[in-house]
Amino acid sequence: MSAADDDEVGPEPLRAPWDAFFFQPQSTAPMTLVRIGWGAVAAVWALSLLPDIDPFITKGELMYERSTATGSWDLIPRLPGDHAGLIVCLLLLVASLATVVGFRTRLSSFVAVLCMIMLQRANSAIYNSGDLLLRQVGIAVVLAPCALLWSMDAARDRRKGRVPNLLRAPYAMRLLQLELAVGYLLSAWTKARGDTWHNGTAIALSLRIEDLQRFVAPEWLFDQTVLLNLFTWAALAFEATFIVLVWPRRLRLWVLAAGVLFHLGIDVFLDIGFFSLAIYLAYFAFLPTEIADRWVGRFDQRALQDPVPPNAPASAGAGLP
Repeated sequence: MSAADDDEVGPEPLRAPWDAFFFQPQSTAPMTLVRIGWGAVAAVWALSLLPDIDPFITKGELMYERSTATGSWDLIPRLPGDHAGLIVCLLLLVASLATVVGFRTRLSSFVAVLCMIMLQRANSAIYNSGDLLLRQVGIAVVLAPCALLWSMDAARDRRKGRVPNLLRAPYAMRLLQLELAVGYLLSAWTKARGDTWHNGTAIALSLRIEDLQRFVAPEWLFDQTVLLNLFTWAALAFEATFIVLVWPRRLRLWVLAAGVLFHLGIDVFLDIGFFSLAIYLAYFAFLPTEIADRWVGRFDQRALQDPVPPNAPASAGAGLP
């Protein structure tokens, strides 16, 4: 084989798995679940912020001194009127509910994400990583074709005689999956550089933070040093290995179940806002397509039908192994 032939076919073995991972069409049911869950959580997020719009977002005593970096943007102070923050929050609430029911989904989800970013930019001191992760999940919803099932948009298309292909390229879902997996890895890397995670005391110290306590851990728990050390190292191991173990089909549900238990354990004792809810929403993106199809199919029978077009290749409906 000549060098020219090598140049022609050489990149294909490397490019084909990459293309299949991001662009091989598959069911949109997992992102349908993400869309509905995200819209509902974003609506609750907006409702939780409404009572504090004045002290935190507009002109109250708790307003954080804006110091945005050069090139960044903050739209709320540039909007006319004294109630711009309240209007943006109410618009977020309406757009989030529209996303839940799948009404003009692409537009409503974009408006919801934009409003969320505007509110987060208005006072960065009152938000945490859970709020930022919720925003990132919303961006994936905007990019994904997640209104083909269980939505008012799909019902409108059916009334007009349109029958869309239910298999779509999952690039937005993959980006969300990778963002969560890499985020776990970076979290583990950061924790591994601290002494408390090495000596196994990080969990015990976290449970002592009074400002974050939802329920006070019983005193006898702090006497179980071996158990607390195991919890600490298990949390570190989970975050470090998630990026590897979540992809094989035979392990995926076990890894997701471990993650749910991990974050439930955190939520029992620590009040960390919307962080765990945002994690659970991202977990929906990892659901095997046949499971997501069954869940969505209980309300939309099209999810249970074979959505592969007649002329599609035999592998078009295959999901991640």
